[in-house]
Amino acid sequence: MAGYCARADVYAYGVPRGAIPNPGRPALSVDTVANTFALGDHAFETGDAVHFRAEMGGSLPAPLVVGVVYYAIATTDDTFQVSATVGGPAIDLLTAGSEILVIAPLPIDQAIAYGARVIDQALVAHGVPLTAPYPELVVMTNAELAAGKLGVFSGGTSKSLADMIVAAQARLDTWAKGVPLRGENTAPEERTNLAASLTAPGRDCRGWSRFGAL
Repeated sequence: MAGYCARADVYAYGVPRGAIPNPGRPALSVDTVANTFALGDHAFETGDAVHFRAEMGGSLPAPLVVGVVYYAIATTDDTFQVSATVGGPAIDLLTAGSEILVIAPLPIDQAIAYGARVIDQALVAHGVPLTAPYPELVVMTNAELAAGKLGVFSGGTSKSLADMIVAAQARLDTWAKGVPLRGENTAPEERTNLAASLTAPGRDCRGWSRFGAL
């Protein structure tokens, strides 16, 4: 796992399923001879996942199907083909369709990894990466940070989501100050500030002892 939570945790602790919009971008045209979609500065790399849907009254190019994940084949910065498998041949487009939306799946795994690295930055260097099973508070914080990243990606950040991210950041700030992690899965050595546990009281110039360090 790339981070300290699973995909399901993003929805359990972050946002409800379907709450993050992923509207997609309209294809400019479809070339049934070159089997390409025109989409200005599409930014797809070969092998990236992509799926399609048609707006009201539109239709997908045959034989593409709504909800099926395809894989981009970048031909130019503004055109791409799709294959049924990673590294597979381009699908032969039989019809051009109309009112087509090109949708890139939300980068959930990347967002989880981002949240985990933010958590790592807040914790003492020799205490990371954490080992499973992770304290529930860490799982929750990772999920909240990932949800916030996805909200920014989709342009769908709401006030409630923004408030949740502020709370997660405040939690990270306390960890960065040496407040120990808590939770039933927290290892005993993580319940005191690791940076100060080997520091003599007289040399505790940063005041870590107030958080329970020896």
